[in-house]
Amino acid sequence: MDKPFLNTIMTDADADRWIYDRIDYERVRPRKASTHFRLERVERLLSVIGSPQKRIPAVHIAGTKGKGSTAAILDSILTCSGIRSGLFTSPHLHQFSERMRVNGRMPDRARLTSMVADLQQRLQQADPEIVEDGPTYFEVATLLGWMYFDQEQVEVAVLETGLGGRLDCTNICRPLITIITNIGLDHTHILGDTLEKIATEKAGIIKSTVPVLTWTRQPEARDVIIRRASELNCPLFVGGEDIVETSDCGNEPSLHSGRSSESGSSSAFDDSPATVKFAAAAVRSHGQTFSVTTPWGSHKNLALPFSGDHQRRNAALAVAAADFMSQTEARITPESIQQGLASAKWPLRFEVMEHEGCCVILDAAHNPDSIAAFLTTLNQQTSRQQFRILIFASSQDKDAAQMLSQVCSEFDLILLTQFQKNPRAFPTAVLRTLLQTACEERNASNASAHCVPEVVECCTPQAALERAVKATTHRVDSDTTARPTEPVLNATGTPVICGTGSIFLAAELRELVAGTVT
Repeated sequence: MDKPFLNTIMTDADADRWIYDRIDYERVRPRKASTHFRLERVERLLSVIGSPQKRIPAVHIAGTKGKGSTAAILDSILTCSGIRSGLFTSPHLHQFSERMRVNGRMPDRARLTSMVADLQQRLQQADPEIVEDGPTYFEVATLLGWMYFDQEQVEVAVLETGLGGRLDCTNICRPLITIITNIGLDHTHILGDTLEKIATEKAGIIKSTVPVLTWTRQPEARDVIIRRASELNCPLFVGGEDIVETSDCGNEPSLHSGRSSESGSSSAFDDSPATVKFAAAAVRSHGQTFSVTTPWGSHKNLALPFSGDHQRRNAALAVAAADFMSQTEARITPESIQQGLASAKWPLRFEVMEHEGCCVILDAAHNPDSIAAFLTTLNQQTSRQQFRILIFASSQDKDAAQMLSQVCSEFDLILLTQFQKNPRAFPTAVLRTLLQTACEERNASNASAHCVPEVVECCTPQAALERAVKATTHRVDSDTTARPTEPVLNATGTPVICGTGSIFLAAELRELVAGTVT
């Protein structure tokens, strides 16, 4: 049960208590049949603040992986185009107000407290049936986000779904275009245990006749999206590696547009195909350049400050969405698209930092697919000859066994820990057992794998980071002045410290590395 509302919110502490006393499904594993997952409930709550979602058009983004990056890139493009863009994302890394931004600016502390006090008063005065059981934590975040966008006269809201899509709080909106990024197995206890079931939940954000962009690579998930778009008569733009065009830079995935056939087959389109295709031009230690062609425009040598092949796909979706919107919004230009990509920021996506002379890579990967993408990027940007250290933690509702199986042969030292600010962390003893099993299975199936990393349990992320830094001192010259002043990924002999397995772990490590522990 939620705790009773405070009668009056006077201070920042009052506001924080009012927010954090709500039921928080980011901290407590939700029950599948929870009555909180009802859109009519969310719509009633939004009516308390004047239903701003009816006035502010949106770009709605769902997916298992990449939706946050895609949202951040598109928001940056819109901002650089001179459009008042609102960005709503979750979860936050360091402070609650990160979830809502207008042209990159989140509400300051006083502004957030004022909005919370306003919302609290409105809910107190509302019909009791509207606020049954009290709003949940995510419902409060959604309401505050829409309040902030309304007050700041936002022209377009870029909305990242929180969980799934069909019953997500963000699904009460009027989208200009819908984006579904790649889909994988995650939150299976809520969304279903197959790609088809999860895709059905994600496809629940599709609205009648609203164009749909997707780069969903798995055929079984892609077909679900195609069928749903066909049922709702939506123009559809589908990417996948079964649709390949030859370009000057080789064979690359392309985005195929049209309306799906009545049979729902992913290989049949009624219209002549247009394509969105990207090609890598260069990979840098802190990003990459690439080119994109969409049905509405062509963009060459775009600079993207994010690493990884998967981030090119996310960026291609954002560029395609911006190109589509440019047909009715003259402020979006090739120049503003280029500027928006170059200036995009989204922490913990293969984020390279320096800490006490060490190269630290932090990534929010938290399921097998995103771990695979992280490892691909790591092996592109570093050498296996380098001494690699992994700091790992995982939530109990994630497939930690599979993730540990993936990483066990890629690192020389694995430090198992528990994040401190969320109660869902696996105990380190459990992780050690899972890791031992993973190594044994890997060695049994592949004699040349030689999966025997050193494993240490650390009670906190801080202890793990300190242990990692100490380990690097045995791998470099004793003269610390020889250490690089900037992080160097692929320098021979340079140790690399990685932190991944959970966004909560990566966020806590980021605070430690940046020296901004909250």
